[in-house]
Amino acid sequence: MTHHAAKLFPIALQELIEIGEKARKQREKGPRAGHVARPRETRACKHAACKQSFTEREKIQLTFNLK
Repeated sequence: MTHHAAKLFPIALQELIEIGEKARKQREKGPRAGHVARPRETRACKHAACKQSFTEREKIQLTFNLK
């Protein structure tokens, strides 16, 4: 049984590599080719907590609550 698997593994591996290369080429040629995702720190955050700003007193209180 292992002899059969040893013969099939290189064939399957080559097919997977070909599928990956084909998908990469399609992405490069697709309508969104050249678009690059913005880094996380520059994206606008949709969470309400991120939009909330704290006063200095509230910040100090929060740090004490975390300890």
